[in-house]
Amino acid sequence: MSSTIVEQLAATSGQHVSKVMPAPYHVHSWRPWMSLYGLRLRTQETAQPEVVLAPIQKLLPPELTTTFLKYLPITTLAHCQCVCKQWNILGQFPPLWQSACQEAFSYMEYDKLCRILRTSHRGSWRDLYLDRPHMRFDGVYVSRNTYLRTGLVEWRVKNPVHLVCYFRYYRFFPDGQFVYRTSPDVIRNTVRSLQLSPGKVKADAQVETGVWRLNGSALQTVMIYANSMNTEIRAKLKLRSTSRGANNRLDVESIVSFDKADGISIPVISMSNSVCSSARQCTSAVCL
Repeated sequence: MSSTIVEQLAATSGQHVSKVMPAPYHVHSWRPWMSLYGLRLRTQETAQPEVVLAPIQKLLPPELTTTFLKYLPITTLAHCQCVCKQWNILGQFPPLWQSACQEAFSYMEYDKLCRILRTSHRGSWRDLYLDRPHMRFDGVYVSRNTYLRTGLVEWRVKNPVHLVCYFRYYRFFPDGQFVYRTSPDVIRNTVRSLQLSPGKVKADAQVETGVWRLNGSALQTVMIYANSMNTEIRAKLKLRSTSRGANNRLDVESIVSFDKADGISIPVISMSNSVCSSARQCTSAVCL
């Protein structure tokens, strides 16, 4: 309250009003937490465990180990990456995956492959090999197929029905060719006949040869029978993977018989609805 207001109140009331002054106060500038400024908290230093190297890691430097890994198949290289942390790091060396990509995509021009590498896979050869579909040349694709066949009517059995089972075998080569065989025998009895390249297959080996082309995940094969040069067996298949980079499944979409002279296609197997008929069952080919 100012002095003028006090004098006016005293004049009106006729009483003496003393001036009341506020009590002085002191501002403390010290705060308890200010003593923590400028202090660095130190944690108790723990001793790092000593890294014990394996004998092969002590004898071989990383440069020499990488040279050895370069000559391994890509599947064996993936197994080596599971051995230890050091080999896992060495297995990601880009030149190792570059050589694997050049072998897997040998049907593609190198300039086109590098363009796909930069635009779609951020320059990583490993991602290109694992994410882009490609054919596998280290095994055989096997498809188990069954169908029902009516048997002969005998005097004891009125309507006999037989379940016939056979296998389709595909083996692909980097030069764009493949060998094919249909047999009721299991793979251990037929794999020897599929080891030869298409140029070395004998005429009486019960093995047919053909060419293949892969566009994305769509695979097209053309096969010419040895006894009929005008008849082609054309198949459309779809390549897929059960895990990243596996490329171990071939789904049959259609198989047609094409006559080059007349230009007529006769469906042999049609899987347009992805459902097999009850009389014939065709499973996906598995790479073994």
